[in-house]
Amino acid sequence: MEEVALRVPSIGSLFDQWSPEPLERRPLDDDARERILDAWSEGRKGRQSPGRLCLVLPEAERREGLEEAILAAFRFDMKETRLDSRLHWIRRSLTARESRIGFLVFLVAMVISVLISSGTDGDSVETLFSQTFVVIAWVALWGPAGRFIRGASYRLQQKTFAELEQVPVEIRWE
Repeated sequence: MEEVALRVPSIGSLFDQWSPEPLERRPLDDDARERILDAWSEGRKGRQSPGRLCLVLPEAERREGLEEAILAAFRFDMKETRLDSRLHWIRRSLTARESRIGFLVFLVAMVISVLISSGTDGDSVETLFSQTFVVIAWVALWGPAGRFIRGASYRLQQKTFAELEQVPVEIRWE
C-alpha cells in the first residue's frame, strides 16, 4: 500500500494559530492544507490514490491524547473544507473586506484613467498618469483574485477532500 508522508515542523504549524476552537475542531493552517493536497496529488499513480497519509511530528511535542485530537481535527477540517468548497466558494471569495475594497479601488482607478486619457491628445506625461491608474486598478484585484482562485481550486478538489476525509491517517513521532 502506497503512503504519502509529510514532515510537519511543529503541531502549531499544522493548525490555524488564530482559531479559538478546541484542537479537535480547529481548522488546518492554509499552508499546511495546501501542502497536504499537493503531496496527496503527487502521490497518485495514474487514477490510483495512495492508501494512507502519514504525518511525521516532532517527538518533543508528544503528549497524552494529542494524537487522537490531531486526527479528529484533520477529519473535521477535510469535511468542513469539502462542504465549504461545494456550497460557499464563490461567496466566501467575494465577501471579504479586501475584495470589496479591491473592487471599489479598481472601479475608481479605471474611471480616473479614462478621464485622464479621454481629455488628452496622447501626451506622454498624461499617458503615464493614465497608465499608472490602470496598474493601481489591477493591483487592487490581486488579493480578491487570489481568494477566488483558491476557492475555485478547492471546488475542483472536492473529491480529494472527500478522499482525505476517509483515508487512514497515521501519526508518527520522530
